[in-house]
Amino acid sequence: MFDPLGDRHAVEAPPIKALSLWQPWASLVAAGVKRHETRHWATQYRGPIAIAAAKTMDLAGAPDQLCEAVAGPYWFRDLPRGFIVAVADLTACDPAERVADHLTQADLAAGNFARGRFAWRLERIRRVREPIPVVGRQGLFNWTPPGGLESNLGPVLDHGAACRLIGWN
Repeated sequence: MFDPLGDRHAVEAPPIKALSLWQPWASLVAAGVKRHETRHWATQYRGPIAIAAAKTMDLAGAPDQLCEAVAGPYWFRDLPRGFIVAVADLTACDPAERVADHLTQADLAAGNFARGRFAWRLERIRRVREPIPVVGRQGLFNWTPPGGLESNLGPVLDHGAACRLIGWN
């Protein structure tokens, strides 16, 4: 099977889907503590997805204690904006209330699992070591990864280990 995120001899890999998330949500995904992105709309798409950190910072809705545990006391100032910060596999899209009883404290704090919303499950999350500039868009959009992306990705993150590390299991 062709891995669109792997290094190839070509300069660019084929386009993959991307999703813009306001900060701190994008960085919580990139840290491995946010495994579900919740939306008011469902998607049939499954496969590789890039997580873009939008230029907007959501200070009012952010779980401050979780953000501080992940990124330090100045997270609201230091998180990248306008960059691809992680890649993952989007493996499921379920009604949020169906998955809410099976989540870590971190995942619950980092999403809105109310009835009528959808939980997009992200697996094989890998942080981008050097964030890649991107112009984000609403909804799912196509993004063409640069050549050499594979060497710019960290290891696959273990959600349970990431949550235990910061005390949010």
